[in-house]
Parts: sequence; structure tokens; C-alpha cells
Amino acid sequence: MNLAKLFETQRVLDERIMEKHPELRGQENLDWKILALQVELGECANEWRGFKRWSNDQESRTSVRCPRCSGEGTYAAHYIGGYNQVDCSFCNATGSVRNPLLEEYVDCLHFILSIGLELNIQNHYADEVNFNIGSRTKKTYPIKEFKNMFMKIAIFVALPLEKEYTNLLSAFTTLGDSLGFAEEQIENAYFEKNAVNHERQANGY
Repeated sequence: MNLAKLFETQRVLDERIMEKHPELRGQENLDWKILALQVELGECANEWRGFKRWSNDQESRTSVRCPRCSGEGTYAAHYIGGYNQVDCSFCNATGSVRNPLLEEYVDCLHFILSIGLELNIQNHYADEVNFNIGSRTKKTYPIKEFKNMFMKIAIFVALPLEKEYTNLLSAFTTLGDSLGFAEEQIENAYFEKNAVNHERQANGY
């Protein structure tokens, strides 16, 4: 995954946010970005649902049914003389239009990248690199990785240094791996959500 490209894309969004909210310039922005990351991480865990042992519904929210075809992938289109079953173009015949768990995960990624920009250490990740910075064990249990992420954030709050940032980023990739996300999937979802965030800024979100 090209981290340099991700950092640059995030920098453009952050700059646009600064233009819309000039009061943010020249002030300490690290604290609220860290809090935002913690909130998004909690929302990601909520979409995963695996910790909800008190509930019969512990299935991860990885798809939302398409409103046009009701998740069927096809629908009855009206033609002269009757109806014909056609592939749904709204969801590309997949039956779903959103992956809430992945969306929350890339929301976290937005803030992790923004924190890196805040520390001005993005150039240390300028090359095309594997998103796996450091070591990780593939397909570990998500509860363990969510807990680890919160711990890494707490350590980073106490020691906002490049080493701790790298550890945070590494823990985040491990979490993504435990949730079953591939690098390409994460990257594509990031750019999709980044475009939505630009749209929101344009519309006074």
C-alpha cells in the first residue's frame, strides 16, 4: 500500500477542513484528533459486534442491503407489455451497497493519517511499503486487537513520538487483518470515504 499517497490525500482533506474552519490553524489539534480516533475505534468495534456476548446478534455488519433490489441483486424492471428481471445497477448486482464495518475502520485510518500529519512525520513513510509496518500475527482475534489498539493510543497520548506512532499504525494493520480486510480493500474504501468527506465539507457538514 502506498502510504505516501494516503498521507497526501489526507493532507488535502485536512487543508480543506482548515479552510472551512480557520480557527483550527495555529492551535493544538492533536488532542481532539486522538479523541476522534478513539470514538471511531469504538464505532468500529460496535459494527464488529463480536464482543456483544449478551446478544444473539453478534454478526459483523459487513453489508447493508441495496434499497433498489432489497439485497437480491436483481429487480423487476417495467417494460412495455410487462416486467423483466434485470441486474441492479445501483449495487452492481451484488445486493449490498455498504460495508459499515469497513467504513468505520477507514474512518479510523483517516484520523491515524491526520495524526501523522499533525506530527509532521509523514515523510518517514514516503515509499511504497507494505501496510504491515512492524510485525503482526495474521487472523488474530479481534477483541485482543481492539484492546491492543486502545492501549497503543493511550501510550501514544503519553508519548507522542514517532516510535509510538509506528506502533499504533502497526497495531491498526493487525486489527484490520483480524477483521479480514485486505490492503487493496482498505485503500479503495479509504479513497471512497475521502471523497464523501470532501463532499460533506462542500455541503457544510
